[in-house]
Amino acid sequence: MRRLREQLPEHGFLSAVRSLPALLLVLLLAVAVTTGVLLGRDAEEEVPAAFRDSQLEIALGVARSIGATASQSLGDLRTASVGAGDKPDQALDALVRNRRWRGAAVLSGTGRTLVAARGEQVPVQAVPAQVDGAAVASTVAANGEAVLVAATALPDGRLLVATSAVRLPEPDADQALRQSFVLTTLSGKVVGAVGPLARDRAPAVDRLVADAARAASGGSGVLLGDRADRVQPTFAYARVTPSSSPDSLDLAVVAVADGRLFSGSSGASGVLPAALLALVAVAGFLVVRRVVTSPVLAARSDLLSLAAGDLDTEVRPARTAEVARVVAAADLCLDRLTGGTGQARPVTGRRPTVRATAGVLAASVFAWSAGMLVVYRSAEVEIPDTVVASVRTQTAKATEALRRSMNDGLADLAAVADGGGSRDTLRAALAQVMAGQTRYRSLYLVDPAGRVETSHGRPPLRTGEPPAKSAGLRQQNQTGRVPVIFAEVPLKDGSTLIGEFDLDHLGGLLRQVPGNARLVDGEFRTISATEGFIAFEQVDDQAMRDSAARAGRGAAVSAVHPGEDGPGIFSAAAVQGGEVGKLGWTVVAEKPGAELALPVNQSRRHAQLVALMAALVALFGYGWLTFSVLGPLRRVARAADRLVRGDFGSVIYPQRHDEVGTIASCLEICRQAVTQGHDRLGEVRRPRGAATDPTRVMEPVATPARPTTPARPATPATTATTRTPVRRPPTSARTGKGVR
Repeated sequence: MRRLREQLPEHGFLSAVRSLPALLLVLLLAVAVTTGVLLGRDAEEEVPAAFRDSQLEIALGVARSIGATASQSLGDLRTASVGAGDKPDQALDALVRNRRWRGAAVLSGTGRTLVAARGEQVPVQAVPAQVDGAAVASTVAANGEAVLVAATALPDGRLLVATSAVRLPEPDADQALRQSFVLTTLSGKVVGAVGPLARDRAPAVDRLVADAARAASGGSGVLLGDRADRVQPTFAYARVTPSSSPDSLDLAVVAVADGRLFSGSSGASGVLPAALLALVAVAGFLVVRRVVTSPVLAARSDLLSLAAGDLDTEVRPARTAEVARVVAAADLCLDRLTGGTGQARPVTGRRPTVRATAGVLAASVFAWSAGMLVVYRSAEVEIPDTVVASVRTQTAKATEALRRSMNDGLADLAAVADGGGSRDTLRAALAQVMAGQTRYRSLYLVDPAGRVETSHGRPPLRTGEPPAKSAGLRQQNQTGRVPVIFAEVPLKDGSTLIGEFDLDHLGGLLRQVPGNARLVDGEFRTISATEGFIAFEQVDDQAMRDSAARAGRGAAVSAVHPGEDGPGIFSAAAVQGGEVGKLGWTVVAEKPGAELALPVNQSRRHAQLVALMAALVALFGYGWLTFSVLGPLRRVARAADRLVRGDFGSVIYPQRHDEVGTIASCLEICRQAVTQGHDRLGEVRRPRGAATDPTRVMEPVATPARPTTPARPATPATTATTRTPVRRPPTSARTGKGVR
């Protein structure tokens, strides 16, 4: 027995019959525990994550807005510095004529001494120590306000410096939201505020604002205040980082709002499905042990004893169909080896099969997963009013960023046109604007007839029609594949400076709007969108059209509307103010309620997660059990059937080096003992030599010569011909029968 076991190694991965059922039990119990943890929490009242996320996006939007203002100031200063090397006074006069700048100065490049100045005093100590081309910094003025200090290097090595104020946007006027924006330094000092907190701030609020400002140096986030009357203030913070400067400013934005406590749980407990899955896992483990593991191990033990030569072995019957067929073949071999009649005893009665067992167990786990998806399916989502108001504010701020970007684009071209100078200076200024701004796809000059003279960037899309006589923003087409949107500024020499806007830039601004956003004109035609769209496609959704119409008459709007997949928030804000307001654009967006970070949606996503985990465990676990046990066992059972039918000449090959492979090898030893004698018991026939031995080519057997008829002699005096007999190969060589 020991020698036979050494010849039958069982080192398959994974030992399916012994280890896989236990592994499946552990994995399914782990999924059950995960289900209980994720879905078994008590529904506590809290500020919904959807509200916190929306407030964080609002804070990020305000911080991006201030950063864009700093970048715009830096770009304008670069433009003003072109051609101002030997005429600093003219550059300073041009700067202070713009209301954006509070003061401007020219400093020497080495000692930072004042050369010329206009307007308010420039804080020289706030100018960045290293100005590599251009840089922007922030400081606090004597009156406590935040001031941006932009500096750019002139061709002669001196510095052109200008200061501008930092302004916060107006918050939403919703009394339930009580939105406020606070501008602070990273050390926590408040340098500006708008909204209710601009008039009155409690010491506890100041402490939380300071904590949020200090935390902004490490990234954005949300802090929660103390609860009172089912309201908990949220403090969303973000650092101000200009896109055109490698360094962030010493400024942070804190968006403060009142968050209403909300429960909104799904009402379903996670304890019951967790217990049900645990019950399925334990029952499945016991069934597999009884139907698969125990019969296979018992048959393996009996066949090992029989193949080792113990003819007193009693082969135990099996309840599983495949194992019972193997046992019937083993009984037949034992009967013949002991001199019996050799009559086969057929397998009768209905018995469970390994395939049916694995299928039923896998189906039970799949049914549990399907039940989880049904119980926690998408249902009516209750959306709190504060979330609706926060989404409205977020849409309004994103629309404001779009309005400012378009108007700033026109202001850029106007600043270039006011710079004057030669055509070479104008071309240099255009190249600098094109390199520093992502809003343009191309900048070019056209003559009075509309023909392009000088171009920077991609080829123009605008057709060659005569330009307008006044500066402004235009949309040339209302049909076609791509909307052509541009800003144009007439020059003194009769030509016109035109800058075409990049639709990707507009799409990036729209992505700040929550949900699926569209930019539509007055006829509800699509100009741009956050998802795939067809240019000038009509918006057919009546809720979107109604929202756009109401937003066009005043402030931003938002409301909850029912839909095919559940309720959603429809928000809209008109692009008003400046030249872009004349285009009649409106931003409309839909935020499905199922996508909001509400407790019911979180429970549904957790249920989907555990259902997927359980289904994957069942698919791969029971699939591997079927592959590693069912297939080989069924093949051994078919070979056993041939033995029972009297076919003792077919070899039984093992499929795997595991328990089922041992059963196949032992059954093959018994077949050989029946056909070749008892001395075959206890050993496995194996080819001699090693796998690394070279192959020896044997000489082919010579073909015997055919006998020839001797020729009739011409004369009687001929001699007889002697034939050499041909040695034929032995019978074994002819038949190819050798030692196996």
